[in-house]
Amino acid sequence: MVDGWHIGRCRRCSLMYLNPMPFFAPSEEFSRLSLGFQYTRFQRNIPPEALRHDAMQMRQQIKMATQMGNGMARTERFLDIGCGSGSSVRAVADIGWDAIGIDIDPVLVELGRSKLDVDLRCATLQESHLDGNQFQFIRLRDVIEHLPNPYGVLVEVKRLLVPGGVALIVTPNEAALATQVKRRLGLAKDTIATVAPPHHVHGFTPETLSRTIQRAGLHIRELTTTTPVDPRYVTARNMSSARTLLVLVWRLANVVHKGSMLIAWAQKDSCSN
Repeated sequence: MVDGWHIGRCRRCSLMYLNPMPFFAPSEEFSRLSLGFQYTRFQRNIPPEALRHDAMQMRQQIKMATQMGNGMARTERFLDIGCGSGSSVRAVADIGWDAIGIDIDPVLVELGRSKLDVDLRCATLQESHLDGNQFQFIRLRDVIEHLPNPYGVLVEVKRLLVPGGVALIVTPNEAALATQVKRRLGLAKDTIATVAPPHHVHGFTPETLSRTIQRAGLHIRELTTTTPVDPRYVTARNMSSARTLLVLVWRLANVVHKGSMLIAWAQKDSCSN
């Protein structure tokens, strides 16, 4: 038990989870709670390096999503789930796509609206009431590990994607070499998805993430591991806070497919509604 939280593991699929499961709602209370999360403090400033980093990253991700979607339609739409203050939404809008972000932190949402002039909604995905079959690309970067019902959210992602549309899921890897070594040494027994609860509420391995995505009705195009300093997928804060020795360990682990981050590209069938 960690501060009243039990970290459990499903006997059937090995998915890690918190018990009891916290349910965070869009509120000022959540905004105050999230100040303890490192990524939130970073986003409240919208530093210039974050804007530059996300512009570079989104160009690469849009290119990959477009290739997987076989060119997609003339009018492209992007949804960033867990968008924070919306620097990625700004980057995609600057590319020329219609871009929407949703997040449950009202402070970050208002900051992005006022400073970046982007379309951000303060709501959970299920409560956002978005029309189905409208997005070519949906992203959940460092989000699914925070969700009390990741399966339900992925089912909604499928509904929102156009036929042939693509989703990107980025999350910590519970099967990472570094995490497994720490666990054997007794150093990770109080963490889930690398941090203490209730910051993260689920922890995924490649197998449990794959199973959850496919059960939601999406087809996996690619599932790989990478390091927490891979500029194609991680935040600008990750890039600025890494230490040289730790980066070397991460890269060596990734060589044997035990990297610390999971990267999953999933696609809605072209004939699916």
